[in-house]
Amino acid sequence: MKPAPFEYVAVSSVNEAVTVLQRYGTNSRIIAGGQSLLQEMNLRQTRPSFLVDINGIKDLDYIRETTNGLVIGALTRHRTVERSEIVRKICPLVQEAVKHIAHFQVRNRGTIGGSLSHNAPGAEYGVVTRLLDAEIVVVGPDGERIIPAEEFFVSHFKTDLKPNEMITEVRFPALPKETGYAFLEVTRRHGHIPIVSTAATLMLNPDDTVKEARIALGNVSNNGVPYKVKAVSRLYGQKITPDVLADLAKEIEAEVNPDPHADSEAAYIKQHSGITGRRVSEISSATYRKQVSSVLSCRALNIAYQRIKGGI
Repeated sequence: MKPAPFEYVAVSSVNEAVTVLQRYGTNSRIIAGGQSLLQEMNLRQTRPSFLVDINGIKDLDYIRETTNGLVIGALTRHRTVERSEIVRKICPLVQEAVKHIAHFQVRNRGTIGGSLSHNAPGAEYGVVTRLLDAEIVVVGPDGERIIPAEEFFVSHFKTDLKPNEMITEVRFPALPKETGYAFLEVTRRHGHIPIVSTAATLMLNPDDTVKEARIALGNVSNNGVPYKVKAVSRLYGQKITPDVLADLAKEIEAEVNPDPHADSEAAYIKQHSGITGRRVSEISSATYRKQVSSVLSCRALNIAYQRIKGGI
């Protein structure tokens, strides 16, 4: 299929982009890499009247080290993050997650701002930003807003972004050098949409007990946003053993509550719901995703532990 008719505007600055978004309102969409948007337009799942091309805003393509961590411009391609020495040094978990995004052709064009704006259930950047309590910087007619990841994701394919706002930067805290980390996901096949994605970090005390542990999951919450696991706090003060991880797995399975309809509440599905067969909900039940969540989480923690111990 071909997209519905639309008008195209190319901009070269953030101010120009915001002005154009104000002018065209809710019928406009920003295009950067276009890896999700163009597919949806071709299938007429979404029909914007105006496309605002921000690829000319070269100032948004950067990766920088800061005193607190790492900042990545919204127009930075996944492939750039995947190969960045700065990301590898400051926050290697981000780099590990990006390697799971689709195929290299998609990573060559897709951008971090586009991925976060899209908020597809299970998307890698969403899970990592939620895990690390990253901040998303957005700009609109009223100026700049800094939105914590916890508040940025609202629902399936929905974020706190207003129609006349755009993401300009994502801020990640630095991972302490003694932190173990891992990112895992289950997909139907290589490069396909994650059925469940998992990110974990782990820090140990000198006596090998857990000092801090975090787990975030994608595509398991009942509202379509990345989910931060609460049960992992039970590990604090304990050593990582197979029995401890087995108990944690049971608690995670009991805690997570995947939406049985998965992404069926997505806005674009409501607009044009003829294509339902390939939705994640159609290939993986909520029960299956609960089970996968617990298994992936414990595997990720175990990998994080092995990283600390030099086994990886």
